[in-house]
Amino acid sequence: MYNSKMNVLETKRCILRPITLKDAPDLHECYKQEIVVKYLPFKAHQNIYETREFIKNFFLKKYNENKLAHYAIVLKSNKKVIGNIGFNNISKDNKKGEIGICINPSYWGYDLSTELAREIVKYGFKKLKLEEIIAITYEDNNYSIKSLENLNFEYIKTYFKTFHSSNKKVKCNLYKISRKNYLMSKYK
Repeated sequence: MYNSKMNVLETKRCILRPITLKDAPDLHECYKQEIVVKYLPFKAHQNIYETREFIKNFFLKKYNENKLAHYAIVLKSNKKVIGNIGFNNISKDNKKGEIGICINPSYWGYDLSTELAREIVKYGFKKLKLEEIIAITYEDNNYSIKSLENLNFEYIKTYFKTFHSSNKKVKCNLYKISRKNYLMSKYK
């Protein structure tokens, strides 16, 4: 069971659908890599059991509580789950959401993040009726920065954030896009 607001979404190359336990092997390929989790709130998964528990205790728990959670990113070409995308946080008044994306490094550099984020932003403004979407990326994540700029996100500020998995302070950039700017953009 999952939140009824979580429609299956589709882009040119991917299908976005709720995550299931069957996705554990593919997601483990992603979550076991230090480069993927170094700025996430958990450490690299050592085995598939950790990934299954993470799916149960994070994604499935949220679905069962009728809360929004991330989607599995499924490549149409081979049906492989290559990561997850969705809203990390939505404000209590349902006006503001924070987008998050995690992609297996084997698929970095193909401009998938722009394609996927475009669909999630559209979903956030059109289906969820958000007024503002924010994104936080670490300062040296050039793919994410380029993707956000391509989608007309506005740079707000740079600040330091401590990440749980490394306990290190890292420079992050905050970006945002308002409903008004989204509706005026060519990406709606």
